[in-house]
Amino acid sequence: MSKSNLFINGVKGDKGIVLGNEAIARGALEAGIGYASMYPGTPASEIIAVLDKNKKTIENLYTEFSLNEHVSLHGAIGASWSGVRALCAMKNVGLNVASEPAHFLSYTGVKAGLVLAIGSDPGAPSSSNEQDDRWYSLHTYMPIAEPSNIQEAKDFTKDAFDISEEFSFGIVLMAPSRLCHNAGKLYFDDLKDRSGIVGDFKKDPENYLNLFSMAVKNHAKYLNRHNLLKNYLEESKFNKIINGSPSKTGFISSGVIYSHLIDALGILNIYDHKILKLGFTFPIPDKLLSKFFEGLERIVIVEEAEGFLEFQIKKMAYELGFKGEIHGKDFFSPAGELTIDDVLAGVSRFLEKPLPVFFDTAIKKDRELQDKMPLRSGTFCIGCPHRATFYSILKAAGFSNTEGKERNVIIAGDVGCYTLGLLPPYNAMDFFTCMNAGLGIGQAISIFDKKKKVIALVGDSTFYHSGIPVLLNAVQNNSDVLYIILDNSWTAMTGHQRTPSTREDIDGSQPSHSINLKELVKSLGVTYIKSMDPNSIKRFSSQIKSALREPGVKVLIAKRECVLQEARRDKLLSKHTAAAPATVESLYEIQKSRCVKCNECYVELACPAIIPKKGAGEDAEYYFIDPASCVRCGVCYEVCPNSAIRKVEFDLKPKLNKKEAIADDQVELRKELNV
Repeated sequence: MSKSNLFINGVKGDKGIVLGNEAIARGALEAGIGYASMYPGTPASEIIAVLDKNKKTIENLYTEFSLNEHVSLHGAIGASWSGVRALCAMKNVGLNVASEPAHFLSYTGVKAGLVLAIGSDPGAPSSSNEQDDRWYSLHTYMPIAEPSNIQEAKDFTKDAFDISEEFSFGIVLMAPSRLCHNAGKLYFDDLKDRSGIVGDFKKDPENYLNLFSMAVKNHAKYLNRHNLLKNYLEESKFNKIINGSPSKTGFISSGVIYSHLIDALGILNIYDHKILKLGFTFPIPDKLLSKFFEGLERIVIVEEAEGFLEFQIKKMAYELGFKGEIHGKDFFSPAGELTIDDVLAGVSRFLEKPLPVFFDTAIKKDRELQDKMPLRSGTFCIGCPHRATFYSILKAAGFSNTEGKERNVIIAGDVGCYTLGLLPPYNAMDFFTCMNAGLGIGQAISIFDKKKKVIALVGDSTFYHSGIPVLLNAVQNNSDVLYIILDNSWTAMTGHQRTPSTREDIDGSQPSHSINLKELVKSLGVTYIKSMDPNSIKRFSSQIKSALREPGVKVLIAKRECVLQEARRDKLLSKHTAAAPATVESLYEIQKSRCVKCNECYVELACPAIIPKKGAGEDAEYYFIDPASCVRCGVCYEVCPNSAIRKVEFDLKPKLNKKEAIADDQVELRKELNV
């Protein structure tokens, strides 16, 4: 068997370097899943993406990038009830959308194992908040597993399916971004035989029909299953007490932060304190906790976010009669990601043990360097159509950085690649919260603030996620809003998954169904709707101005494919087709003699391919288009008011001598005359 792809072909004894997300996916594969779904969301996207990428070579595996998390979890439940093990993945805020099916899942129970893998995002590097989804389990009663490393990410996922089936719960697997996107060594196990993965839904009205007294009975049943699971976890391999020393100080931790704690204690040269490692952080077994408390006078709980473990353990400690001190968030911040430095500093303060000199010096030096290093801001890719869209919006709204002019419209932001438009130099969002808040909040603002026009933004994937009812609501209530849908044909920010309106896949194949977005919007009752290429700057900006003058709901679709996907497809297809070599190459250049440095291209458009440069022996800077970075989108050519940017074309045909040139002309003449 070929081992070129260990993710598919790896067997017991094999090892490889994988991402945390790939380890979770491999664990699900080893558990014998037949269904995998998600709405893409960083940091969890690769969990389903790696399964989807390889599904053609994996027997009896269905994968789906659902329209939203609510739909995705419902699909996983349907697979489970059909006797097929199911994996559903999402980012932290995705559980808000999936919370309704998550809440009834404990009532109905599962048939085949179901695992809900959640990519949490402490520090919010890729989210609009750092929500801690563990708190949901206090009312969904879904058990929570928290792996602390790459190996546990696979092993916990695999075991979670067995636990799910034994106790009829969906199991939450929590993986923070530091685990999802970390890479490490993984030891593989064998895959199960997949030939027997066949669905067979059996009616179960006692569990599946929840109404009136039936729901009350199922409530009592899942509380009983919850207690059975707690008893199981008392002696399970997931939770363990480490170092049963006579020390009167103890630590409790879980997940990646447990690994940080072990590293911190090692740096401080401390090895004699008792540690409770929780692999399952809900429910926490009483007897195990009581055993850990024995002989302790001080305990500190080391965890990320807002003290979920601390909340549970303080309550349980009171009920168990523990009289010692319990600390947690008084030593470790409830906000932001906890790094090894943060954990080390907190442990050092708790134990009143100074940091090693070398580490203290390193931290101080790091802070000094951070103050000196230039900040690097996020920006659109070179050639991204969203840059052109924002430029047009701002020009239509009267905004100019160079001239110090403020815009006279409210711009309602939303979630996607275009969120980068809230950063300088555009500053083109007045608020940004969650999916489809732009139009939802914007339409109410338009009711009360009659002095300003409202432009609400949304991407194509975000629109399909939950934007349709928001637009329908705006139409029904005749809101006065300009709604701009930035349609780049992909869920781009999370790894370029397909959307319902993707017309051509990366390999050039045509999806079996492709939605016409313009017709869909029309069907919702929108009468003012236009679709155009945002790279046609003047036309698009003019259309925005015109739309803002009209009353009611107006929709503009800024339709141009993501430049990265377009380039990838061209590169991929060129390898497999015998296309004739290009005969002309074009590039854009700035003519120094005509450029007056008006900053329209460099500051207002802010294309990263345009850079200031100094020639040898020259004092003055001039603007220069880097040909290695430029993707030839031509937007700068359109925005230049002085015609200083020109398009240059090069003939790539090999030069012919005089005799060859005459012969070549004769051939062309014969073709024209059909001779």
